Amino acid sequence: MLTPRKKIALWASQYLSNFALSQVYAFATLVILLFTIVFASLLIQDEYQDYEKQLALEYNTFVKEQELSLIRSTRRLAALMEYELQNPSNHTGEALKRIENLFTDDKNSFVQLFDYNANALFKPVAVQQKLGDIRQLADASIIHLQQLEHTKLHDALLYVLKLDNGYTLISGIYTKPAHTLLLERHNKQKSKIVKIVLEIATLAFILFGVIFGINKIISAVMQRDVDTFLLFFERAAHNDQVINYKQIFFKEFRTMVRYANEMVETIMHQKHSLAQLNESLEQKVETKTLALQKNYEELEKAQQFSQSLLDSQKQFLRHAVHETNTPLSVIMTNIDLFTLKHGKNSQLAKIDAAVKNIFNIYDDLSYLVKKDQVEYPRTAINLNDYLQSRKEFFEEVAEQSHLSFVFEPCEGSHYIYFNETKLQRIVDNNITNAIKYTLPEELITIRTSVDGTEICFEIYSRSKKIEDTNKVLEPYYREDGKVEGFGLGLNLVKSICEEEGVVIKIDSSEDVTRFSYIFKVMGI
Repeated sequence: MLTPRKKIALWASQYLSNFALSQVYAFATLVILLFTIVFASLLIQDEYQDYEKQLALEYNTFVKEQELSLIRSTRRLAALMEYELQNPSNHTGEALKRIENLFTDDKNSFVQLFDYNANALFKPVAVQQKLGDIRQLADASIIHLQQLEHTKLHDALLYVLKLDNGYTLISGIYTKPAHTLLLERHNKQKSKIVKIVLEIATLAFILFGVIFGINKIISAVMQRDVDTFLLFFERAAHNDQVINYKQIFFKEFRTMVRYANEMVETIMHQKHSLAQLNESLEQKVETKTLALQKNYEELEKAQQFSQSLLDSQKQFLRHAVHETNTPLSVIMTNIDLFTLKHGKNSQLAKIDAAVKNIFNIYDDLSYLVKKDQVEYPRTAINLNDYLQSRKEFFEEVAEQSHLSFVFEPCEGSHYIYFNETKLQRIVDNNITNAIKYTLPEELITIRTSVDGTEICFEIYSRSKKIEDTNKVLEPYYREDGKVEGFGLGLNLVKSICEEEGVVIKIDSSEDVTRFSYIFKVMGI
C-alpha cells in the first residue's frame, strides 16, 4: 500500500515531469499570489467579524443603558407621585396635572397612570392601544414596541410599575429602530474599516513582494546550478569532463555533483576497459570464425554423407517393401489353396496368422514409405461392410490367441468419404493391438453407432489398464515391453486422423479399454 508521501511523489512524476523550471517558477508565483490574496481576505473577514461583534455589543449596551435610565427615572417619578398624592395639602387632581405637565413638552418620552379599573388618568398616548389589559401587565417589566410616530417608525421602550395604592404607572421613551442605529454606527465606523482594510492589503502585498523576491533569488541560484548540470551532461557526450563542485550553491546539488563525477570516472574506466576488450574480442572472433568455417566444412561433408546414407536407406526400404509383397502374396495364396484342398489344421492356421501379422507390418511400412510421394484418393466406403471384412481377415489371428470377435453394427448402410488405404491402417492397427493386449479367453467387441451427421467406430475389450492415455499415441511408446512391436502403429493412426479430421477418444480402466473414432457420414 502506498504511503501519502509516495502518492505525492507518484503524482508529481506523472503531472510535473515535463515542466521547465520557468514554468514551475511561474506556478510557484501564482500560488504565492493566491496565498497572499487568501491571507488578506481572511484577515479582512476576521477584522470585519470583530467589528460586527463590537457594533452589536455597543448597540446592546446602548439599549441596556436606556432601560436602566428608564427604570431609574420611572422609580423617581413614582416616588414623586406618591409624595404628591399622600400630602394632605395637595389636591389629587392638581398633583396629577402637575406631574403630567412635566412630560408634555418632551416628544421623546411619555407617561401614563392607570387607576384600579385600568382607566387612564393622563392624556392618552399612542402606544396605549397596544398594551391590552393593563391589569395583566407584570410589575417592574420592560416592554419593547414599535410605533409609527409622525410618519416615522420608532421603537418604544416601556417600563411598568405597580404603585402601593393600586395604580399602575407606565413610563416610556421613543428610540430609533435597531437597524437605523446600526446603520448610523456603521457610517461612523466606515472610515475606520476602510483604513484597516488598506492596512491589511498593504501588509499582504508587502509580504507577497518579500516572498516573491526571495523566491526569485532562490530560483535564479537553482537555475544556475541546473544550467551547470545541463552543460556538464551536454559536454559529457563528447569529452570526459567533471564538474567543479565549488560552482554549485546548494548542498543537495553538490552531492549530485559528487555522484556525477564518480559516474564520469567510472565511464572513463569502462571505456578504456571496453577498448582493450574490443581488441581482444576481435582477435578471438577472427580465430573462432576460422575454426567455425573449418567445422562448417566438415559438418557439410558429414551432412552430405548422412543424406547419402538416408537416401540409400529409403531406397533399400522401397525395394524391401516391393520385394516382400510378392512372397507374402504367394504364401497367402498357397495357404488358401491348401486349405481348400486339404482343409484346416492347427499348424497351417498358425502360419496363416503369422503371415497376416507380417502383412499388417508390411502395409504400415508401405504406407510410411509412400505417403509423401503417392496421392490417396477418397472413395465412398460402407463402414459396416468394411469392418466386417477386416474382422473376418483377422479371425484366424484372434483364434490363435484364444480370442474371438463380436461385431455390433448400427442399423442401415452408412457411407464415409475416405481413402481405403488410410482406413485400413486405422482399422487394422486397432484390431491387431486389441489381439495383442486383450486378456486370454475374452471378447473383442467392434461396434458402430450413428449420432446425427457422425458415425462412431469403436473397439473395446478387457485388457491391462493403460496408465497414460495421452502418451499411448506418441511414437515408440509402449507401456508393456513384453509385447512385441515397435510402438509406431497408433502414432501412424494419429497422424492419419489429424490429416482427415477424425476425432480420437481413448478410455481405459481395470474392466475395459476402449478406442473410439468419429467420422463424418457421407451425404448428410
